Amino acid sequence: MALLCGARNFRQAADRVAELPQVLLAAAGARRHPVLGIRIPPGRDTLRRLVEMVDAAVVDRLVCAWLAAQLGGSAGVGLSLDGKTVRHSGGGDGVDVQLFAAMRHDTPVVVAQVRVPADTTEVTQIKALLDPIDITGMVITADAAHPRHDTAGYLVGRQAGYVFTVKANKPALQAAIAIRLPAAITATSTHISTERRSGYQITRTIWTASATGIDFPGAAQVFRLRRDVYAPDGQRVSKQVIHGITSLARPAAEIAAHVRTHWWIENKIHWIRDVLFGEDTHHAYLGAVAHTMAALRNLALALIRLAGHTRIKHIMERHHANKLLIPALLNATQS
Repeated sequence: MALLCGARNFRQAADRVAELPQVLLAAAGARRHPVLGIRIPPGRDTLRRLVEMVDAAVVDRLVCAWLAAQLGGSAGVGLSLDGKTVRHSGGGDGVDVQLFAAMRHDTPVVVAQVRVPADTTEVTQIKALLDPIDITGMVITADAAHPRHDTAGYLVGRQAGYVFTVKANKPALQAAIAIRLPAAITATSTHISTERRSGYQITRTIWTASATGIDFPGAAQVFRLRRDVYAPDGQRVSKQVIHGITSLARPAAEIAAHVRTHWWIENKIHWIRDVLFGEDTHHAYLGAVAHTMAALRNLALALIRLAGHTRIKHIMERHHANKLLIPALLNATQS
């Protein structure tokens, strides 16, 4: 409840809880005063001890399983994979907590998240992340760290599709893709989209071609994406070209949509946790506590989205001003 109202630390959380009306404190199970009979809100230290006592991995798994159940069927839905470092969470050893998460494309909600062991990276945690959830028929999107044979083989074995961007860290694969699209003239499918943003025109072009002959599990197509940005006077100010590989034998427009939507995990999940919930600016949530709080922030954000809201900051401010709106929000999330 405190996170729904914008609390950014344990002190603010205790303040938000102290503002709850008696009916909500009763519903939350707050203890009664032995003489006055009123419900007593838990203080900052009590909230801190509670978060410190729970198993962060179990909390994350239960939260994500519940959210996945609320969203229901997943066939054809994209699933973005991306890692995030929780700053100032390393404590004495100075190694900040690394989290690896999966976000649905249809509703920007995290349905899987694990902590990355300090001695490895997120690319080794695909199975740990995805084993607990049903990805049959889903389209897994990931950045250039993830196009590996073992990862693609695992996804194909789970009957899931994939769309990977490929960069210079995979030189052989990138070269094989470039050969299949030497000047985009051999493309079997092309799609162009244009949008205007703050006076600038952004044009995105994608070319796809068959992945025949490329040694990569399940590969059906390769693609090249070009993004041109033009100033209001018509002058081009930037050009970006990326390559990729996918198991989908689908039109170019669909591949481009998956690539673009992949980055929602950055601006619709990670950015909100950092800016609205202050995840990277705190200096108190260390280790397992940082992991637990990240899971709870994911839950608070998901509750708002499952209730049909998109203006996250506005909804948090409204619920901070009127705590009696909270039950309606919680009820609206039930499937």
